[in-house]
Amino acid sequence: MRKAKYITILFVPEGTEPRSGLKMRQWVLKLAVVSLGILLVGIVVFFAFYGKVLSRATMTEKVTRENEDLKRYYYKVQLLQENLLQARDVVSRMTELAGIDYEFPELPDDSTLFAQMDHTPAAVMNRPSALDWTLPAGLPIDGFVTQSFEIENEDHYHPGVDIACAVGTPVLSTGSGVVEYVDYDSIYGHRVVIRHNDSISTIYAHNDEVLVRQEQHVLVGSRIALSGNSGKSTAPHLHYEVRVSGKPIDPMVNLYEEN
Repeated sequence: MRKAKYITILFVPEGTEPRSGLKMRQWVLKLAVVSLGILLVGIVVFFAFYGKVLSRATMTEKVTRENEDLKRYYYKVQLLQENLLQARDVVSRMTELAGIDYEFPELPDDSTLFAQMDHTPAAVMNRPSALDWTLPAGLPIDGFVTQSFEIENEDHYHPGVDIACAVGTPVLSTGSGVVEYVDYDSIYGHRVVIRHNDSISTIYAHNDEVLVRQEQHVLVGSRIALSGNSGKSTAPHLHYEVRVSGKPIDPMVNLYEEN
């Protein structure tokens, strides 16, 4: 049987006889089908590639903005450091004239500062610069919250949050303030309490080692302790509390929004 060279596509209106048709060679139809398939695949590949390019462009723009912010912050830090050095010179002269022997602690170099920033939780650092840095924000350590805040249920009373972490993980102050006291408690273990203002304080418990002393001024993001498993604890973790006028509040609440 002779193989047909042509294919006829008929156009039939509903309820009527065929009135018109399109006659074409088989290879033309096959070529059209293949071309349509290639076109569809090309469209899919284009949009997939375009999505990746758009995502990378957005990320690049974000990184560029962050770099500009870092440049401005670095410039401000340099100015502050210069002012601090000038102030130290003035104080040194005054103490020398007064016969007081006092040595200022050495300023940390850039490598030390950047190393500390690497361990700073994002929630502590990523706050609006115009806001009050004494207000605690975020968590003092990176890790999983294993027990959340609960004060309504007496059977499961827990006035803070527990954050699982390895022993020796740096614990950072969530806000600037003054170390109100450092002690050891049979339940909380090695504990640090920071007073941020007249009404707000934070508590950091179950530490392995405390790095600050009572009445010491600390800045937000400062290392105040190394996490541990001291006191009444079944596994290494940090217990963290925020108190307002002596009453515990949920540490996950954003105090900037509340104020």
